[in-house]
Amino acid sequence: MQGIVMEIKGTRCVILKKDGTFAEIRNRNYTVGQEVSASNPAIGKALSAAACLAVICTAAFGYHLYYTPASYVYMDINPSVRLDLNCFERVIDVVPLNEDAEVLLSNVTVRKGSAEECMNTIVSACQEQNYLNEHNTDIEVSVRTDSAKLETEVETASAAIGAEHLEVSVFQMDEEENDSAMEHHISAKRLRAMRAYTAQFGGTIDENLALLRGYTNDEIFTMIREAHRSQESSSDAQQDTAPSDSSGTSAKPVETPSSATHTEPEETPDNTKNTGETPASTTPASASGHQLPAKRLEAIRAYTEQFGGTLEKNVQLLQGVSSSEIYKMIKEAQAEQGNDSQDEDTSAAP
Repeated sequence: MQGIVMEIKGTRCVILKKDGTFAEIRNRNYTVGQEVSASNPAIGKALSAAACLAVICTAAFGYHLYYTPASYVYMDINPSVRLDLNCFERVIDVVPLNEDAEVLLSNVTVRKGSAEECMNTIVSACQEQNYLNEHNTDIEVSVRTDSAKLETEVETASAAIGAEHLEVSVFQMDEEENDSAMEHHISAKRLRAMRAYTAQFGGTIDENLALLRGYTNDEIFTMIREAHRSQESSSDAQQDTAPSDSSGTSAKPVETPSSATHTEPEETPDNTKNTGETPASTTPASASGHQLPAKRLEAIRAYTEQFGGTLEKNVQLLQGVSSSEIYKMIKEAQAEQGNDSQDEDTSAAP
């Protein structure tokens, strides 16, 4: 017999059975909301007042209350997985959101317990199957919940995972974002990539999902960044050649998103395991409501010192770009500056 633990009473507990009735069984260190199996339970003839109240309050919902999702936790590594949790903060379903996730979950059993337990199992499986390695250490966790308790649990679990030389960023999702991700059956990171691509190149989410099928999120973010850089270069060139007005100052051209050229992506294979050769990426999505690990924040500060802008702006600009790629860009810029400095010294020499 299976049931859901509704109340703990010392050495005994009250469970809600599949048929919507209640029973009293021995408490084996159960927790409220836990799904349990028991054989030949001793049915209590007189349940406590709290249990009677539970009968009145939950009779209309019955056994299905346990299996109604109330919160969602998305994990984007390369396999993209969604954890569906009920009102007791118990994981009731583990949903693969891409082909890599289907492969991952076919080779590992994720016990449907707490969010922390499931997150740790998924991370361990990704390490074993080489999705997480010395070249790929980034994990994005996105949470949609009204439960402060679950938010704290996910943040604590993410911090513990980050202590294992992994970079974990935690994002908060609003209801509209979660609804959109659910509607399109995609992960939170994929949704951010699609929205950033659509904002840059136009079209609709549905059109671009079909267009970019088989492209990784990092490849999409790379196209966005390259288009963004092309826009900035074009804008700078226009400013340099712009005629002066009567006051002697250059007329500043109006920047428009349409100045970027949208090149249709070529056919590529579907998502594959991350081997460390994945291109760098970026998305202009909002950075509000997320927490950055210290290593990540240090890299973005170094980027800000090198290229300018504000820390907040660069957090948004560099979403999806690994810390190692950020340091690579900084190193390349510093090397280029050094070469320019040597050229100036040479030209100035008699």
